[in-house]
Amino acid sequence: MILLHNRDRPSSAASWAWRRLMRFVVIFVCIAAFTALIWPTIEPQNPPMHQASNITISADVKCELDESLLLKLEIKKLADFTRREIVVDFTDEEVPMTQKLDQPLWDPSKGKGKSNDHTLMEQPQDGCSIPLPVSVKLPPKPAMADASHIDFGVATTVDRLNDSLNAFEHWAAYTRTRIFAMVEPDERIPLVQAKADAMGINLHVHVSEDDYLRRYFALVPLLEKNMRPQTKWGCIIDDDTFFLSMPALVKALGEYDHTQPMYIGGISEGVPQIGVFGVMAFGGAGVFLSRPLVSDLVTVYDECQLMNFSGDRRIAYCIYQYTQTRLTIDHRLRQLDLMVDASGFFEAGRVPPLSVHHWKSWFHADMTKLGVISSLCGDECLLRQWHFSDGFILTNGFSVIRYSQMLEPGDLTMEMTWDGHNGAGLDMYLHELGPLRPRDDDKISYLLQDSEVDEITGRVTQWYIQRDTRRGDKVLELSWQKR
Repeated sequence: MILLHNRDRPSSAASWAWRRLMRFVVIFVCIAAFTALIWPTIEPQNPPMHQASNITISADVKCELDESLLLKLEIKKLADFTRREIVVDFTDEEVPMTQKLDQPLWDPSKGKGKSNDHTLMEQPQDGCSIPLPVSVKLPPKPAMADASHIDFGVATTVDRLNDSLNAFEHWAAYTRTRIFAMVEPDERIPLVQAKADAMGINLHVHVSEDDYLRRYFALVPLLEKNMRPQTKWGCIIDDDTFFLSMPALVKALGEYDHTQPMYIGGISEGVPQIGVFGVMAFGGAGVFLSRPLVSDLVTVYDECQLMNFSGDRRIAYCIYQYTQTRLTIDHRLRQLDLMVDASGFFEAGRVPPLSVHHWKSWFHADMTKLGVISSLCGDECLLRQWHFSDGFILTNGFSVIRYSQMLEPGDLTMEMTWDGHNGAGLDMYLHELGPLRPRDDDKISYLLQDSEVDEITGRVTQWYIQRDTRRGDKVLELSWQKR
């Protein structure tokens, strides 16, 4: 047996403590070395700020924002917010639809290097606002149109009629035109009528228990029965037909002889649709019938009501079968048989259409919000384009974009952004929309989400948004005012 002396015990305890200390030092050094090894690969991130329980706001956003505005804009994650003011100068000089500006849309003085990519720009010193306003020239706002010689007819439901009134207000309010709506019986009709009256829309609601197809064609005798001495045209529309400008429509109809039987409309932009439905005035673009032709159709109404065709086809085949009148195509009347994304049509920089259709079904582009800016600068400023020096293009009321490759000066092509109906290719749309070019998949695109007018100051504010569910949405707020 070996006996341990008392003097040996302290030495043994010290050795044990020293070994634990050395083990701790080794572990610490290993951890520190590992951390130093991986640290350069970790990118620093700014912690997000939570302004609301359902909205994440990047720390890069250097201004305070109204939570209710972000909710209205359907923002869940915000990466960037920029404000810019636009000042309008009205001039009697000729102003082209597309104008070039010497200044960039995003402030270059805050840029890093020479990149035109605004995502590399620093925030302006005052937070989200770019202090330098944009000045643009526009023709004078036109006077209110007198459209008392045009009557419109629409077959729909009470719900859809009520939903359509905001869009109807843009082109029909206080113009003295009349809209005759054929709907099924519904106790809410007085409420819809009162709403239309308050909006300045001259609406006349008629009730019918017939199905939709019979109600559609029944608009012809309804228009004929209600003609006034000044009536020149009857027009049958869908409840989502939108006219961008009543003054422009009145001027366009003035090019035709209303004293003769005339059948005016637009055909489909897609050959497959024409193959299915034939050469006719497609109803969503607006079917315009001169007064003499309306009277001719009433005389054969019973025969045509027996035809086994849809509404606008029944009108077409009734005209072709029982009269000598043939379709006059006005290419400014647009059916817009374009699937999913019609942005290429609106961003083409061409003369704006008289009418558009399918804007809340086949594709989505809020025409009511687009038209708000006309309260400040008139209908002629809708879809006007300004090309900024940093490559961004503002299509007024629709979008702010930058193509991945700059277009050649004078390029007349339209980007085919839409999906071909039933697999139709580019060649199937050339007859109405050519020349065309393929979709730019790398295009930067801010689309109009909302717009409103300040009833006191007349200032109009638009919000364009680039959606990105992963990185967060980017918002461009444009505030318009007269000089």
